[in-house]
Amino acid sequence: MSYATTRRGAISDRRSLAAEAIVAAALVAAKLGIHLAFATRYGRHRDEYYFIDCGQHLAFGYVDHAPLVPWLAGLSTALFGDNLLMLRLPSILAGAGTLWLTILLSRRFGANVYGQALAGLAVLFAPAYLRMHGMLDLPAFEPLFWTVAALLLADLIDGADRRRWLLIGAVVGLGLMNKHTMLLWGLGVGVGLLATPLRADLRTRWPWLGAAIAFVIFTPNLVWQAQHGWPTLEFIQNMRETTLAQVPRHLFVAGQILYMGPLALPIWLCGLVYFFSDAGQRYRLLGWLFVTVLVVLTVMHAKPYYAAPAYPMVFAAGGAWLGRRFESRQALRTVFAAALIISSVVLGAITLPLFALSQVDATLERALGWVVRPVDLTHDMHDELGWAEQSAAVAEVFAGLSPDERETATIFTANYGQASALNLHGPVYGLPRATSGHMNHHLWGPDPSRPGPLVVVGLSSEDLAMLCERPREAGRITNPDAMESNIPIYVCREHVPLGIVWSKLARYHHGRVVYDPQ
Repeated sequence: MSYATTRRGAISDRRSLAAEAIVAAALVAAKLGIHLAFATRYGRHRDEYYFIDCGQHLAFGYVDHAPLVPWLAGLSTALFGDNLLMLRLPSILAGAGTLWLTILLSRRFGANVYGQALAGLAVLFAPAYLRMHGMLDLPAFEPLFWTVAALLLADLIDGADRRRWLLIGAVVGLGLMNKHTMLLWGLGVGVGLLATPLRADLRTRWPWLGAAIAFVIFTPNLVWQAQHGWPTLEFIQNMRETTLAQVPRHLFVAGQILYMGPLALPIWLCGLVYFFSDAGQRYRLLGWLFVTVLVVLTVMHAKPYYAAPAYPMVFAAGGAWLGRRFESRQALRTVFAAALIISSVVLGAITLPLFALSQVDATLERALGWVVRPVDLTHDMHDELGWAEQSAAVAEVFAGLSPDERETATIFTANYGQASALNLHGPVYGLPRATSGHMNHHLWGPDPSRPGPLVVVGLSSEDLAMLCERPREAGRITNPDAMESNIPIYVCREHVPLGIVWSKLARYHHGRVVYDPQ
């Protein structure tokens, strides 16, 4: 080979690497820019209030979630105070990290610059990721942990030292401390190991040592569960019998198209083709992982977004597969990329907090009302509105008590969102801490030093009758844009002591209270 030929090849390689770096940097910057721009457009989500409250009660576990996100909420509050942008920054960074790792994974699969761009665009514009990375929540970190672990598995497949299993175990352990569904990743890997040549690793000590590391990291949560009577198992069982049982399987399947984006469908389907073709045979374990996750979640009547953490690896593989086939078809790849971006922008307009929610719901009603209720798609944004106003309304009722009553009164709410919002906003009005029988608030219990009147927020008729004698409605919260509206506020001067009926007030499930119209 001549010097000139070698030099041209080196220059071409440098240009290709520069183009890859520019694409990755541009897409990561876009991901960061989108979420930073809209981070404070609305207010806190009910779950964010809850995580802040949990962060004030640091523990190795909570009724309905693992401890990592409450720890992050507690750290943010300690460092930055009441700052919504800083509260959400970890999720935003997790989203950017997931996108970058997806591009790295697509390079591992042999994607050219265009293929890497497709994989990155699919992650950037997926409605599920746009939503979950816009707030502090458990799902925001799942794709990050799953994609890091997938990249480490690809290292093993490509011949890395078997000690890589120890790193995988550490990632899985941290993932479990974020959300227990990391166990599903482990199940998928188990199926993939048995179905591929990497099963030979099971005859070595390394994957088992990795599993032991994951177990050690996860052990504090297990100890907490045992000490508190395994409340998370009760919560999961209640979820299966109530919320998840109402999700039709066909809705879960259809939701994959809507939540990940209609034009992302050919990308991840081509990713599956890649994994189960000769070209991607060596990485087939990841294909089995994805298929296992989808099958299990479909059988379980799962919510559509539960599968979101599994998609970066098939987006990466699909980008590699399509990138090669579009390489000599300039017009086709331009049209496909443009269609992906345009359709994603349209979906982004109803996923991000761009417009007034009433306008978004009206648009969705016209377009999809025959298939799904608009609020089923926008409920997270509705859940970011009305909490400060709700706290002000409760404070007004509380202020109507006599001075002696205010010294001993307890605020009791129907759910964790109401109690946690009051606990953040309440000190401005001089309110005592609110309590509830819902989720972890039940474990924290009522304040025994406050045996006076109850200010009850939104309790169902059944629970109200069990607790109060002659309750008086003293206010009602109405906000048409909030997820919770038409909420009654009662004053109960004659009531059963909370400690006596506390066990009966426990609610370890997400079923919403139906408020009684008056």
